[in-house]
Amino acid sequence: MSTNGDQAIALLKSIDATLKALVALLRVQQPREIASDADVDGQYGDPIIRAKDPRDWTGESQLGKPYSECPPEYLDLVAARLDFFAEKAEAEGTLTSGGKPVAPYNRKDAARARKWAQRLRVGWTPSNNGVGDMLKAEEVFGDKRSAFPSDDSEIPF
Repeated sequence: MSTNGDQAIALLKSIDATLKALVALLRVQQPREIASDADVDGQYGDPIIRAKDPRDWTGESQLGKPYSECPPEYLDLVAARLDFFAEKAEAEGTLTSGGKPVAPYNRKDAARARKWAQRLRVGWTPSNNGVGDMLKAEEVFGDKRSAFPSDDSEIPF
């Protein structure tokens, strides 16, 4: 027959296991950051794939390509891998050669991969990367005139 102390310890162990399972579940379901348009359109927003392809990737190698030229499914795997490396670097306290933490850089690139995957899924192409949404002068005026008059004679006031 067990004592009250043994029963209390068993109950505490059960509560501990339940709390650990809940924390693990919350980590898995935690929403991941997606980079802003300004970030991916900026200087560092379209990184080049420099590491080997993710182990679950079965398609053509994407090594050496910028994120904008990779399939969205590939970028999902890259983002998951970068998130894993960020968590690992944070736990180990890994620093860059300049002495800065590695984890924020991995998280930023993971967010960029998610944004590029999102853009590519809705039909983003290099030819319509934002500029394509602007109307051309001939679409506005119906001919090939410049959007800006060459002299003051065409100004109505």
